Amino acid sequence: MAAAAPPSALWFTTRGAGVATLVLLTATVVLGIATSLRWEGRATPRFVIASLHRNLSLLAILLLALHIATSVLDPFAGITVLDAIVPFAGRYRTFWLGLGVVAAEMLVVLVATSLMRGLIGPRAWRLVHWLAYASWPIAVIHALGTGSDQQQPWLLGLTVGCVAAVLAALTHRLVGGGRRRTVPVRALAAAAALVATATACAWAVRGPLQPGWAARAGTPTTILSASTTLAPDATAREGFQDPLVGTLVRNARGGTAIGLRDTVDPDLTLAITPPGPSQDLPVVTVERDGSVVCSSPARATTSLYADCGGVRLIVELLGTPPTIGGTLTASGPLP
Repeated sequence: MAAAAPPSALWFTTRGAGVATLVLLTATVVLGIATSLRWEGRATPRFVIASLHRNLSLLAILLLALHIATSVLDPFAGITVLDAIVPFAGRYRTFWLGLGVVAAEMLVVLVATSLMRGLIGPRAWRLVHWLAYASWPIAVIHALGTGSDQQQPWLLGLTVGCVAAVLAALTHRLVGGGRRRTVPVRALAAAAALVATATACAWAVRGPLQPGWAARAGTPTTILSASTTLAPDATAREGFQDPLVGTLVRNARGGTAIGLRDTVDPDLTLAITPPGPSQDLPVVTVERDGSVVCSSPARATTSLYADCGGVRLIVELLGTPPTIGGTLTASGPLP
């Protein structure tokens, strides 16, 4: 099967628009909570907050449309118009992409009902508007599950900042907003928010922030082989992608390492040694018939990237100890 085309400008636009949409959606939720509390500052009248909330919502819709359009137009992930409309219909990270479709459709309903508020009445509008509290966390999970940069410090910090902003606004609303809410109702809402946040954090640490997430999330093999998104300098000269099998092993120094064997070329083995006291990066050692071919520090994101005599190696790990699998993608032939 032919490998997927490498990412284009459309793919990078999709990612940028997605991040910007998440930021705007976060600002919209925070301003929506401020509006419900009738908050206003000395230099910021209440109508200014409401107007800003409405305008940011419309801008979020425009960026969302750009995010969806570029996802469909770009051939890299193979996302179709049907995938962008029907949740969980696509083959690219099916579940996590489906969450994005659900969040997008919720956001569209929110904006549409806000524009028709005079027709549907305030009670129906208020009930529908509670979707904002569901669409935002779904969008965050979609960003972590589908995004290609989830382990990058800048995106991780941005996501943490968005979550902190919404939690702070919710805390302010539960503590000081609305006399009609009894203490048990507020306590229940606060407990639900804390449990949901803790669950999401635990999932992120064990899922998207771990090596091998790209494959576990449901990325097609043809796309995994076109890894120029994170390694744009990798070439395609006589390259290959082979499955790996292995286990945790003890190295010569008594430490723990990962031993892997190429299932297509059984004479080819890899050992991944975690960072030690005198090094910051894990080390990938490639051997053939027991002889060391190369040993190189590896950059670690969702995969390990190493150089083996000018050949770029991408090691994707799957599974949980003691049994570990994965894939080895090389930009050229190994000795």
